[in-house]
Amino acid sequence: MSRRLPALIAAVALVLASCGGGSSTTTTTVVARFTADAPNPGQGTIAILQDSTNGASVTLRITVTEVTNFFGAAFRITYDPNALLFGGWDTSSSFLSEGSSNNILFSEDHTTIGGTVVVVATRLSPALPVNVTTTSTLVKINFIARKPIAAGATEGRLDFGDPKQVCDGTVAAPGCNPIVVSWFGGGLSAK
Repeated sequence: MSRRLPALIAAVALVLASCGGGSSTTTTTVVARFTADAPNPGQGTIAILQDSTNGASVTLRITVTEVTNFFGAAFRITYDPNALLFGGWDTSSSFLSEGSSNNILFSEDHTTIGGTVVVVATRLSPALPVNVTTTSTLVKINFIARKPIAAGATEGRLDFGDPKQVCDGTVAAPGCNPIVVSWFGGGLSAK
């Protein structure tokens, strides 16, 4: 056996060298995308829209469209944690910061309730509501596909769960004079 081992090693080395020197590995990159339930949101809506993608990672915009006297919002985004991983959030492009970067509260919690991101985005002074005249970004959130997800599959759904509310600027936080809006989520797919 000891005489055969060097010959076996030499034979394996010869085969590897003739095949290009080693094993070749083909990798495929997972590509994720988000399909919004309301890709062109109308007046009085809160909607999730795709911002950008990078492989399995999708950055989404929580948008507000044509809401007068927008003061703040509190809502939950539900998702399947077996299929999606919450990757973080960004408030730097929020329309709430326009004209007043002070007295704004942004808060998120994705650990207390599994499969739920709880978001609060509000001004703290009721004298400073915002008239949102176009589709504008409230916050951005990021999700990463943990596995392939077929388009339209339930496991890729991102929805606004209850409770959810939008407040006008007539009552100081934590009070709320609600504004009625329509809420639209969507689905993430990855292949």
